Amino acid sequence: MQVQYDKYFDERGQITVFLSLLFLVLMMSFLFIVEGVISYSASSLGEDAVKGAGESIMANYDRELFKNYHLFFLDPRQKDYIVTDGKEFINQYFSGNSFFDIYCDSLEVTGEKTAVDEDGLYLKHEIREWMKYREEKEIAKVLEDIIRNTKKNDGERKECQEEVDSAETDVKKEQDEEVNQETKEETNKKDTESDLKGDVDKNTDNVEDMKPDEKAASEEIEPVSEETLKERNNWKEIKGTLQLLMRTGILFYAAEHPESLSRQSIPGTNLPSKRVKGSSFDNEQRLLDKMDELSFSSLKGIKSLLSVDISMDGRGTLWTKDRYIISYIEDCFSFYGGSDKKDNALLYEVEYLISGKNSDIDNLKRVANYILLLRFINNYIFTGKDTQMKTHINTMASAITGVMGMPQTMKAVQVLIRMAISYGESLLELHTLFSGGEVPLIKDKTTWNLTLKTMAEQLRNKQIVKKGKKNISYKDYLKLFLLTKGNSRTVCYRMMDIMQENIASKEPGFLMENCLFSYSWKGSLAAGGVKLNFVKQCSY
Repeated sequence: MQVQYDKYFDERGQITVFLSLLFLVLMMSFLFIVEGVISYSASSLGEDAVKGAGESIMANYDRELFKNYHLFFLDPRQKDYIVTDGKEFINQYFSGNSFFDIYCDSLEVTGEKTAVDEDGLYLKHEIREWMKYREEKEIAKVLEDIIRNTKKNDGERKECQEEVDSAETDVKKEQDEEVNQETKEETNKKDTESDLKGDVDKNTDNVEDMKPDEKAASEEIEPVSEETLKERNNWKEIKGTLQLLMRTGILFYAAEHPESLSRQSIPGTNLPSKRVKGSSFDNEQRLLDKMDELSFSSLKGIKSLLSVDISMDGRGTLWTKDRYIISYIEDCFSFYGGSDKKDNALLYEVEYLISGKNSDIDNLKRVANYILLLRFINNYIFTGKDTQMKTHINTMASAITGVMGMPQTMKAVQVLIRMAISYGESLLELHTLFSGGEVPLIKDKTTWNLTLKTMAEQLRNKQIVKKGKKNISYKDYLKLFLLTKGNSRTVCYRMMDIMQENIASKEPGFLMENCLFSYSWKGSLAAGGVKLNFVKQCSY
């Protein structure tokens, strides 16, 4: 009986121990789970706190930059407070009645991406995000027509260049013949005609500048008709008018009120565009400088001008994947003839994007030269094709050269007359564009304006040009010049130049290179005796 009793209590003792151990295991498991839940919750809350801190900091975007250009970048004035503001937000997140005793143990910024980094990649991102909610303006089909027409003109330009070379050869041949003259009479005649040698200006002016006795001697050689004198006097007036216009400057002629043109400028230091090197814009500057070489007295200027490649590339990123930038520029940047933003550093901002000069007047002049170049070559090609125009040119050239008995210079004088009337036509068109009008894309008889007989008067009166079937405005030319820049890199940096200068007038010391698009930071949170490490990237 006693044995059975002891056995009974042994079994009960084993069960008690088993249940105690089981309870202990369950309790430990429960505590382990609770600890895991606490750790997970602390980690999750810590992650939320870090995320909230990042978003809170990114909420300090530059208000002026967004107001004027619809871009989200961190206000540069907040850049130095990222760490302190981040710690403060995290600690405040866990303050008060929080169950968890967590605080920010360490925090540091490990990387930054600014507006100027990676060739303006983040600027383009922000522009693209804004344009998603805007109706992108359709790029006019006429711009594609202009590019095709310009490429066609570029091929015909080479033919015109050959004609000028031929005329120059004839003049040199004439000079060689004069040098070989042996008789005194021929030598005297050569002296009378010495103004013709090598300089077509003298060739076309010498009769008008003769002294009375020299003129009489010339008329004895070949009597001058009244019609011939009219043609020659007309040429002298045309050339004098054009030379005067060139001396006073094309902007003085093109602008309706040249005295009102903006003279505002920006400093050339600390601009984002200074990061761009080897820009094709420098090549364009050399190209446009050739406009200043134009002379109505020699073939050198026209020869130099016709040597310029005016073909345009329509395959760049601004024409393809980055075309939305053109619509953005149209919305956010001012230009000549548009609505002026008087408080801006520059009034002709789009012209700056094209030209990159520090002053409004220089940017406008460069754009005007660019337009004038394209219009001039277009018009010069037309004057060589139109039969009626060629007849008028030949008549005037004969009147100028025939009296002197020097038919070899006929080609050279024809080139100069073509150059003069083409340049005059281009000036009229430029004035029309600057006045807010449109000019025909392709020239024909119905859209040509000047005549040799009344050209000087027409230029003085600034006659508005005739329109054609397809026409183009000054604003279209601006978009054309932007689209054909190829890569958007330079345009993006120049946009940032303007943004920086405009905002710096309200926020002294503002620099686009200090505008953060994103940043990375790392740190640790102390939760009791545990440290929770984190790495986080914050961006717009």
